[in-house]
Amino acid sequence: MGGKSGGNEAALARADEQARQEKIREGTTRVNDIFGQNFNDDFFKGRRDAFLDYNTPQLENQYNDAQKQLTFSLARGGNLNSSARGEQLGKLQTLYDTNKQSIADQALQQENQARTAVEDARSNLVTTLNATGDAEGAANSALTRASALSQPGTYSPLGQLFVDFTSGLGTQAAAERSYAAGGPKPTYNTGLFGGGKVVTRS
Repeated sequence: MGGKSGGNEAALARADEQARQEKIREGTTRVNDIFGQNFNDDFFKGRRDAFLDYNTPQLENQYNDAQKQLTFSLARGGNLNSSARGEQLGKLQTLYDTNKQSIADQALQQENQARTAVEDARSNLVTTLNATGDAEGAANSALTRASALSQPGTYSPLGQLFVDFTSGLGTQAAAERSYAAGGPKPTYNTGLFGGGKVVTRS
């Protein structure tokens, strides 16, 4: 009797485990389908593009403002057509290019972070499913997580990317005008801001 009873219990246990594994396979398929329908390469590229669309206009506006401030400073010093103008524009362009590349790098990081977040969520759901065998619960959780992960990103406005350049123009202009008027010699003299007059003193 005991042997027969034990055999029945073993058979029931095997049947239960088979049913559990079937639920896990079903749940895993449903989780993967839900994530596959919501997240593809276009979705992740969209994360990168959204970041660029938010930040690039701010970069362009700041760059245009910095150009205007440079032009104003040069005009005030009578150096709009000087060779030094090209040098200053070159420095400004380099700063612009550096910031543009930084934004592109951050945009790619946004894409990669989204990929990681999605895969982590999917993996965690499958791990929980394997522990519980609750296919329906896993599918419902997948829908909830997918909805949350699909929400648009939120971004902070760019800082003042050209402030060092533009504030440096004002500081240098003041120092050179003062020197041209007989004041102390600046640390270095570009000749940009002294009204075309560069005073040479020992």
